[in-house]
Amino acid sequence: MLLRLFSRVFLGLCAIMVALPIVVVSGAALNSGRTMFFPPREPTLARFGEFFITEPVWTQALANSIVIAFCSAFLAVLLAWPVAFGLWANNSRASRLLAGLGSMPFALPPIVFGVGLGFLWAFAGGLGTLWAAILSHAALFLALPLVTISIGLQSIDRAHLDAAATMGATRAVTFRTVVLPQTIPYTISGFFFALVLSFNEFIVTFFVSASAYSTVTLQIFNSLRNGYTPTMAVAAITFIVVSVVVFSAVARWGDLPRLMGAEPSKT
Repeated sequence: MLLRLFSRVFLGLCAIMVALPIVVVSGAALNSGRTMFFPPREPTLARFGEFFITEPVWTQALANSIVIAFCSAFLAVLLAWPVAFGLWANNSRASRLLAGLGSMPFALPPIVFGVGLGFLWAFAGGLGTLWAAILSHAALFLALPLVTISIGLQSIDRAHLDAAATMGATRAVTFRTVVLPQTIPYTISGFFFALVLSFNEFIVTFFVSASAYSTVTLQIFNSLRNGYTPTMAVAAITFIVVSVVVFSAVARWGDLPRLMGAEPSKT
């Protein structure tokens, strides 16, 4: 009984510690002036309008972040699928090597990977282009869909594959009717994991953008030269909302316990 009470108090304190900064940032975004105060002075939603509608610097940065996040996440999933499928179907040395290479960028310190990509794109002529940022983020976050898709493939009951083979299904038909439907939640989860991290990523983008364009994270960094402004707080709220919505969707429709490493329950 005492242990249960202690755990509830501890979890409550953790929730408060997480919620307090969000409350402060949310309040600071409501200031009518160009300086952040808490509690906000003359509360208004004007800063939200600036960020999403009227201020070209922020709206263009938001558009760049959205394009890079969606395109890089989609590309990461496309690259991860054949690697994960080859690892599951054959478990050959080549497939293990490709899986290791695909996971390596995520394991490296971001600044090391960012510096390397900066030199790469400078020699290749892609430094400061959006497509270079998309390829960079796809390589950086390839490990996420690679892991989630691999988990989905491993969760397939081999009896289903044997049943399809017994019914005369070809490998292509088995993939389309058995493998793909059972791995869709894991594929979508990997896509959204990569999307959220790409949307919030700063270090690699800083090195490959070469100041030719700004994402939201880069624009926050650039705006710090003029001090903390309420519009920056709006950007922070946007990051929080996107993360909460995406991870809630993964928890609702994906197999979150398995994605977090839990073993399936034995029955």
